[in-house]
Amino acid sequence: MWDQRAQRARFLAGRYAVSREILNFYAGLAEWQGEVAERISTLKQLREFFPSLLDLVLRTGPPALASTARELTTPSFDHLVSEYWDSPGQFSTLEFFARAMLQPYAGNLPGSLDCPWCKRPPQAGCLSPQGEGLAFEVVCSLCLRRRPFPRTRCPGCNESSEEKLATFAAEDFPHLRLRVCEICRGYLIVVDCSRDIAAIPEVDELAGLPLDLWAVEHNYCKLQPNLAGI
Repeated sequence: MWDQRAQRARFLAGRYAVSREILNFYAGLAEWQGEVAERISTLKQLREFFPSLLDLVLRTGPPALASTARELTTPSFDHLVSEYWDSPGQFSTLEFFARAMLQPYAGNLPGSLDCPWCKRPPQAGCLSPQGEGLAFEVVCSLCLRRRPFPRTRCPGCNESSEEKLATFAAEDFPHLRLRVCEICRGYLIVVDCSRDIAAIPEVDELAGLPLDLWAVEHNYCKLQPNLAGI
């Protein structure tokens, strides 16, 4: 699945110039995460891969992440990862490294076992064909697994009033939708897989940078930032 995410990111980078830098960086990161996922079974085993993550970010990451990478060393790994696994916090450049490290491990967990982030607000939403309609699922920002969620509720605060929930779309992104809540002022990018069967929600939502910018300009806050911090 990691290779598929990397391939999809590179495909989208060729389609959406405005998001190209983010998508190309994520493609390289997903390939690295795939290599890690194949070689670990415990949290402690992640430690040996920390230097290679720092090197990847220094070579290909955005300036803010590269600057943080210069300040980190392998001894800081234990505190960073264990603290983030036990008590997930708000996204920051520092916590990017914890999440990037933990995603391969969390993705390997048994399907019956939730990761610490599964009950927190999701990173993205997904609409998939089901019968004569569309099923709505949300994507965990750590293990990246999907779970069903009522389409008529806000994943951030559970608001269900139609007057307080709205959906927006942009012509340049026909398979992406922006769902906002007027109660918690949260928003979520929803990927409509019925419009693009090759879509991968946690990757395609990275392409929707203009939707993110519009939401922020209108004082909405993303329920859960992606690995790009958006």
